[in-house]
Amino acid sequence: MTESKMKSILSKTFTCCSITLLSLWGTSSFAEQVIFVSCDGLRPDAITALGEEGAPNFHRLRREGAFTDNARTDATYTVTLPNHTAMVTSRGVVGKDGHNWIANGDPRLGQNLHRNKKAYLESVFAVAHDHGLRTALYASKSKFSLYDISYDERTGKEDTTGPDNGKDKIDVYEMNADTSILVDSFLSAETAEPFDFAMLHLKDCDSTGHAESWNLTSGSPYLATAKKVDGLIGKLIAGIETAPKLKGQTWLVVTADHGGLTGTKGHGESKEQDNYTIPFYVWGPGVPAGKDLYELNPTRENPGTENPAYGSGSVPIRNGDAGNLALKLLGLPPIPGSTINAEQDLVVTD
Repeated sequence: MTESKMKSILSKTFTCCSITLLSLWGTSSFAEQVIFVSCDGLRPDAITALGEEGAPNFHRLRREGAFTDNARTDATYTVTLPNHTAMVTSRGVVGKDGHNWIANGDPRLGQNLHRNKKAYLESVFAVAHDHGLRTALYASKSKFSLYDISYDERTGKEDTTGPDNGKDKIDVYEMNADTSILVDSFLSAETAEPFDFAMLHLKDCDSTGHAESWNLTSGSPYLATAKKVDGLIGKLIAGIETAPKLKGQTWLVVTADHGGLTGTKGHGESKEQDNYTIPFYVWGPGVPAGKDLYELNPTRENPGTENPAYGSGSVPIRNGDAGNLALKLLGLPPIPGSTINAEQDLVVTD
């Protein structure tokens, strides 16, 4: 038996043991795979404005899954990389316990999350990979290379969890600005050999918002783009339902990094409700049909029109919940050092 094959067997054995222990600790049922989708710049009221006819796939996620159209971004930033880093690390942006990444462009030479924080930042990719699972990031903006260079063979932390699965925590990283090609490429890989955890980033709504404005009137370019993104979500659902390795074994978690201010071409004003209000949808095995996530979660409070500060006592559902939720669904422990959903108490099943 080769060394690599032995390592693979040991990793899977260790992961199975971990899942068994977590089951004994009261964690709910697990799926085989989690696909986490970030729809950059998607406002939930765009889905409502399009209706069933214009956005049949988002509406299907609403009907068949648990969801809210009143989730929140980070409490202080409503821009792309700070919020995606919150999703990946399940931390807020600022403060001693924040991930502290506030830049929003392509990372400069030598930059990475750990060097910026002056400490190693654990992530959903790292936890999954260290437990022997296969990970991927498919992105539609070049600045998402931040995550690849922060968790590669040079900058990733040594794996001390069971068998050594290496320092490179993202097995496959692909960037393509054409999201139709990106989704096709992802589905080709996913249906052939499923990733245990995959993150997919779709830039379209953000790109159109910046170019044409976040205009939700009928026939606007922004709504037309939201309809396109709905079609990409439909491709993912069809891919899941037609692949024997995925059907009935895959969770789909969908959210956004921010919205966009009505009639403008921006989203940087963090006090604007249009900017910090985002969707959060979960669909897959055991998820109750048509349930409001706030009704399922006594530990979360619907924030109404506000975006509460961290530590204020009012805890909304945030995009930063996603990292630890994905790990919970996979039967894995939370991200070390995380502060959002750190108890993995976000409930998505009855």
